[in-house]
Order: sequence, then structure tokens, then C-alpha cells
Amino acid sequence: MRVMKRIIFSLSFILLFLLFPSQAQADEGWVINNFQSDIAVQNSGVVRVVEVLDVDFNRLIKHGIYRDIPYVYESNGEKTYTEINVLSVQQNNSRAKYQTSLKDGYVEIKIGDPDRSVTGKNVYIITYTAKGVLRSYTDHDELYWNVTGNNWPVPIENAAATVTLDKEGMQKVACYEGYVGSQGSCQAKILSPQLAQFSTTSPLDEAKGMTIVAGYTKGLVPILTVQRPKTLWEKFIALPSLLLLLVVSVFGAGYMLNRWNTFGRDYWFGQNIFGAKDETGNKKPIGGHESTTVEFTSPEKLRPAEVGVLMDERADTTDVVATIIDLASRGYLTITELPKKWLFGKVDYQLAKKQKDTAGLLGYEALLLNKLFKSKDELTVSSLKQTFYNDLAAVKKELYKEVVAKKLFSDDPEKVRTNNVALGIALLVIGGVIFGFSASAEFVYGIDIGVGLVVSGLICLLMAQFMPRRTAYGRELYRRIKGYRLFINTAEKYRQQFFEKKNMFNEVLPYAIVFGITDKFARQMHEMGIEPSQTGWYNGVTPIYSGQFGSNLNSFSSSFSSAAASTPSSSGGFSSGGSSGGGFGGGGGGSW
Repeated sequence: MRVMKRIIFSLSFILLFLLFPSQAQADEGWVINNFQSDIAVQNSGVVRVVEVLDVDFNRLIKHGIYRDIPYVYESNGEKTYTEINVLSVQQNNSRAKYQTSLKDGYVEIKIGDPDRSVTGKNVYIITYTAKGVLRSYTDHDELYWNVTGNNWPVPIENAAATVTLDKEGMQKVACYEGYVGSQGSCQAKILSPQLAQFSTTSPLDEAKGMTIVAGYTKGLVPILTVQRPKTLWEKFIALPSLLLLLVVSVFGAGYMLNRWNTFGRDYWFGQNIFGAKDETGNKKPIGGHESTTVEFTSPEKLRPAEVGVLMDERADTTDVVATIIDLASRGYLTITELPKKWLFGKVDYQLAKKQKDTAGLLGYEALLLNKLFKSKDELTVSSLKQTFYNDLAAVKKELYKEVVAKKLFSDDPEKVRTNNVALGIALLVIGGVIFGFSASAEFVYGIDIGVGLVVSGLICLLMAQFMPRRTAYGRELYRRIKGYRLFINTAEKYRQQFFEKKNMFNEVLPYAIVFGITDKFARQMHEMGIEPSQTGWYNGVTPIYSGQFGSNLNSFSSSFSSAAASTPSSSGGFSSGGSSGGGFGGGGGGSW
């Protein structure tokens, strides 16, 4: 029986909602005391509307109201478009803060300040123009206008309107009130040939509205039509928009190309049409052909790491590995292979410092030895994991200082790259912000500028890798280094030079590492019968010969690079110590 009562109650509620929708809805708690609309049909055919809404929020705390005005109408499957332009909005006789947006065929005017609350009685005045709302018939023209709209969730206690013509010609009027489709009459009268007045006969409940008709002399004002508004995409692909996008993008690309030509292109000895001069007073050319001739020693006795930076404009971990091999071959440390502890284990390496005066070492070489050994004389490569990465960065920084001090580069290559990456990120952020705001406001030219800046930012990030600049002296050594690489890469052609100099294998080896041709160089040495000098700086698990030595050193290089560059993992709140309420921040929140 109790279940049956519940079913009957539910059915009754549903029936009540269907028959009396306004009563079934929840009370919003506020009301429109008066809705006054003054409509002027102007000689241009544009209709000017001034709406005055007396609103009482009672004790509710609100930010304001919003007004939805249709700009697209559909009848018999065909759409008609109008154009709504908001001229001003006032609240209590002061300029009000508002935003307009297009939503589902409506122009929404959102009035109020999100940082300010209002309550009680407030008067809102909305002034706007409507284009394309007049219609022509056989014996008259007319304005058929829904004054209040039927989508208010609160009652309107009183509604009234006036229609004014700039010229005499008012012929007939009508007024309707109620739900959509209702033909209930309201008051309508012609006060003069230029003025008509309308008003409701009773309060309008939620979803009820007032609609008026004002007929006037045919041809009195032009009948304007409005084309379907272009979508944001259609505006974006229009020729003016694409031209602006192209201009901004080309300007950004041109700026970066000029920036590279001015600040990033290597200085060369010689002249060209640009007329810019390098640090020696010579003009720098736009380009040219550099001949490569074989060099049998490192130009100007540049160390392997310096050669590596000059080649690719970067201080890589490989350059540091080559420095370790170079220091070992020069007697500053030894490298010893440690056998695998189990079948699938990895070979480890022990580095041992030798007691040798370091006064003749370059700054980054001495720093590397100090950072490796610190207060001890021996260490394993595996012990560098998650501990050496900061030291590695410091060594690379010192290496950059060295190549700048030797005038191989105009400035620190890493600093130059970082600055240009920062510029690229700044352009991306600025472009993204402009794009976001412009897209929300459907300002297509702003979108073009935003996209153009993003494209420029991406170009800047790409070009950042090419912005470090060699000096004219550095460029000349770069050319000669390519000749030295040619010598090492084709060592079998120059076997005489290797036979003449006993320790040449050990001297060349670090440079082969930098050039990435260790295996090839070692094989060539083996084929020529030249074995590494057994000086004791490298101790393998098995006897060393040149054919195998390249593989051994590649293994050492891989192990050192992996260990030296590894950083501590960050588990944070995912670790076993994580808990609810842990970490930074806290507090809570809710709905607005």
C-alpha cells in the first residue's frame, strides 16, 4: 500500500510539471519589477533599442544579470539572420561592466563584475541596435518584435514599450502576451503618426513574454538584410586574414634569419656585400667554399674536448670522456676494467689518480680531475651515478670558458642558445595568450597575430641551435680540424706518419672518440700492425690489441656517460612515505 502511494505521488508530480510548468519550477528568488523598451526605427533602416530593467534581487547576493537576444531565426527550415550591436550598458545610472558573446544563436550580454556583489533593487539600461529586423508586405512595412523574450526564469510584473518613427507613417499596431504561440492580447495604441505605445495587462510569469507589431507606410525606411555571419574559421581563411598571418610569420622568420646573419653566422676572413666586420677588422662574407686539406696534428694543439666543442658548438659528455682518455694517456690517471660479478652483469671501471703535477693542465682538465677524485685516489664509474651530474655541468661550463678565452667563439655557445631559446619561449607564450584572448572574442586578426608569433617562436627555437658563432680564427681552425678528421678517418692512407711516431696511436685516440670514429680508427691500426703502446694507463680484463681496443673504449664511454649524466629519481608523494595531507599547500574550496 505504501509503495502504491509513492507511485501515485510521483505520477501526480510529473503531471503537475507537464500541466503547470511555471509552478513546478523552483522559485529563483528575484523578480523584474518593470521592463521598459523604447524602440526607434531610424531612417537608415537600423532599429535602436533602449531597454530599462528594474530588478529586485531581494536578499539574494548576485553579480548581475544577463540578457539573451536572438540573432538567428528559423522558420519553415530557413534561417534568417540579424545583426545586434551593443552600444552601452548602465547599472544604477553608472557605466556597467559587461561582456558580450555568441551562444547558440543568441547574443548574450553578461552584466556585472565577478569581483563585486549586488543585492536588492538595481536598474539596468541596455542600449543596442538591431539590423535586418524590418519586413515588407504588400500594403505596409512592419516591425514585429518580441520585446521581453520568453526565456526569463523569473516573473516580469510589468512590461511596456514604445515604437518611434523618424517620419510620420504609423498605420496599425498589435500586442500579444503569454507563452510562446499565445495570441492573448495586450494594450496597443497609436499616440501619433510617429509614435505607438504598448503595455501588458497583467504580470508575466516565468517563460511568458510580450510581443508587439507596428505597421507603417510601405517604403518609409529601407528594408535591410543581413547575410549569414561568417564562422571564425571562414574569417580565418579569408584573404585579408591569411595575408596578415603571412606578414607576421614572414616578419618573424626574416627577423630570425637577420638575427642569425648578424649574431649567429660564423665570422670568416674575407669580404662580402653585407660589409659587416669581424673582430679582426675584416668583413664577413655571406658564404663561400672552404677547401679541406689533410692535417696530421690537431690544429694549434687544441685538446680533444676543445676540438669537440668547435666541431658541433656543444660541450658534450663525449668531450669529457675524450678528456679522461687524454688525461690517462698523458699519465694523470689509469683506467682498469672490473670483471662482471655475474653472467648478465655489466663491466665496471676503476679510475685511479696518479701523483703527477697538474700545474700545466687547462682549467677544465684540472677541474675534471678534482671533481672526479675529490679527496680520494680511486673510484668506480658506477659510483658516479646520481652524484656527478652537477660536477659534469661545472666541467662543461669551464670548457665553454676555455674556448671563449682562446677566441674560438664570440660568446659562450650554451649561453647564446639559452638566450635564444628564452626568446622563442617568450614569443610562444605571448602568441598563445594573444591567440587565446582573440579566439574567445572571435577577433580574427588577433588570432592571426597570435598564430604568427607562435610560428615565429617555433622558428626561434629551431634557430637557437645554430646561433652560437665561431670567430674568424675559430672558423679557420674548424676548417683545419675537418682536415685532421680526414687524416684519422683515412689513417691507412697515411701509415708512414704513424710508423714515424711511436706513440701516435695514444695521441690520436681521444680525437677519434670526439669524432665518433673510434672503432674504425682502431681497426685501421690493427690492419697496419700498429698496436697501442702498453703504457699501463688502460688495463683490460683480457690483453689489449688495437682491433679490440675501440670496442673497449666505446664500452667505457657508454658506461661513463650513463653514470655521469644520471640524476636522482623523484618519487615525491608516490614513495612509500606519501600520505593524504602531505606535501606543500593544503586548505580546501567549493563552488562559486
